[in-house]
Amino acid sequence: MNTTQTSYAPGKLLVSIVDRHNGDSLVHITKQAGARGGTVVLGRGTADNALLRMLCLGDTEKDLVLTLASADDMPAIVAALRSDARMAGKSPGIGFVLDVAGILRHATAPQAAHLTLNATDFCMKEATHELICVIVNAGYADDVMNTARKAGARGGTVLHARGTGTEEDVKFFGITLVPEKELLLILAEREQAAAILDAVRQTPCLAEPGVGIAFCMAVENFFPLGTCKI
Repeated sequence: MNTTQTSYAPGKLLVSIVDRHNGDSLVHITKQAGARGGTVVLGRGTADNALLRMLCLGDTEKDLVLTLASADDMPAIVAALRSDARMAGKSPGIGFVLDVAGILRHATAPQAAHLTLNATDFCMKEATHELICVIVNAGYADDVMNTARKAGARGGTVLHARGTGTEEDVKFFGITLVPEKELLLILAEREQAAAILDAVRQTPCLAEPGVGIAFCMAVENFFPLGTCKI
């Protein structure tokens, strides 16, 4: 009799950013291509257009969709999003893939034996972009984005979140506990990422200890969604 076990297996994380209310359609497309599902997170975009920002029209509501899949399944999922007519339009959205060392999966005992991590599983394509992530107290994301834009960033996506820190976390990170947070995601070309990250570090609002933290990750694959080219 086979028993169910949980094991970690390597995989890929597809992050897709589309206009609000398009997230469910995107998940439907990915499921048809082999994905088991997706998670839709609500956020807002920051337009790279001075006139729109001056007219207070620069922010647009966005759906950020997280899709986990195996390395074997991900190419078909990406291909489906790039070719599906439902993703085409004036603002079809973007997607990018991140390498994931371990995805928790349920499997029977014989299958679980194959869900082990190997050194070769960590190999990825040469990154062309970097994902810069900045977690700040609520109200500071726009200040950080303005600074990043001056260093070459074209735009970003802001997600609303909340902190879950404890006294021990405060002592370790040296941060101030503020329940409301903002997560700013900036996708940048690899050559520009260092300059943008350095500009973020020097943002005046971050001079105060505990306001936020920043980190970056290599992006394995970056592409426009749908048949529309950007």
